[in-house]
Amino acid sequence: MAQENSILQHRLYIDGEEVLHETKGTVSFNGNNQLNSLSVQISNPDLQNQSLNLKPVKFYLDNKDSVPLFSGIVRDFTPTSSGIGLKCVDVRGWISGANGYQVILTDKDNYDGYSISGFLYSFILEKVNDKKTLIGLDRLNGITPPVKESFLSNERTGGAVYDVAATLIKKVIDIDTDFMNPLGYFFDIIEEHDISHLVIKKDKLLTETPSIIYSYADGLINYKYKNRATPNTAAYEGGEFTYTSASDGKTIRKVIPKVEGKSRAELRNLGIKQILLENQSKDEITIQVAHGHYIGLGSIVRLNVEEENIKGNHRVVGKNITFGDSMTCTLKLGKAPPQLSEYL
Repeated sequence: MAQENSILQHRLYIDGEEVLHETKGTVSFNGNNQLNSLSVQISNPDLQNQSLNLKPVKFYLDNKDSVPLFSGIVRDFTPTSSGIGLKCVDVRGWISGANGYQVILTDKDNYDGYSISGFLYSFILEKVNDKKTLIGLDRLNGITPPVKESFLSNERTGGAVYDVAATLIKKVIDIDTDFMNPLGYFFDIIEEHDISHLVIKKDKLLTETPSIIYSYADGLINYKYKNRATPNTAAYEGGEFTYTSASDGKTIRKVIPKVEGKSRAELRNLGIKQILLENQSKDEITIQVAHGHYIGLGSIVRLNVEEENIKGNHRVVGKNITFGDSMTCTLKLGKAPPQLSEYL
């Protein structure tokens, strides 16, 4: 197995057997309810003749680890002249995409009254885990505080069960904790030794104590930074709400469409929440770090740097780790806000 030029030495298992040949690739934690993925090249031509589709895969970041960093299934494999390339996704692959378990919600067959977590728990237990536990459910929690949007009501749709649930959870927003800082919810995976558990996480306030503090003297290698213009005015039928003036004095409007059954006050309230969400997300930052490989999505990190534009606390919304002859860790910071106008 290849030895990293660092203290970390990865291990890869396919169908319970350790791969002892040279491996290199990338583990990606994509965030925003997307599946975690593993892309790996294996210098072993003997694997070319094996059927690897849907075989279980475990990737350990270090040979001392007892819990894998990534567990999943092989989605695609490509033989090459020197070995084989694998593309793997986490266990949500069983219930996501065209190849995942499908659900059709009709007037006769539906989950009306179920919470989003209850819907997933019931479906996975009965249809997916009926013979073998493919997706852990012991950590699958409810949404707190419960709100109307966290329950299925008259949902009549179809598709992969996870894709349906991911669409629903994007509608759930907590403004009770701090109205000026709306918080969203997202799905994630918690790894244990033998099973991967599906879990619902809530965004943390940026004022919470950071898990890691990065500086150029401690862990921060480099960064890329992008500041995007965000709407500062919500325009709805009969009025506007302006949060703050743009730096150049211009007004950037976000139009909240009129919807049957919603009053002007309701549209204004939705517009306010949307503008507040958007203004949490001006900064798009990518940092390469020397430590923090195990940090989870949604964690708060602080950048102690001189650049005022990126100094302070940020949420981890994505993570990529490349491995092979050397290892690098890149964190994506920021938050793509829910689009409330899509839910009207």
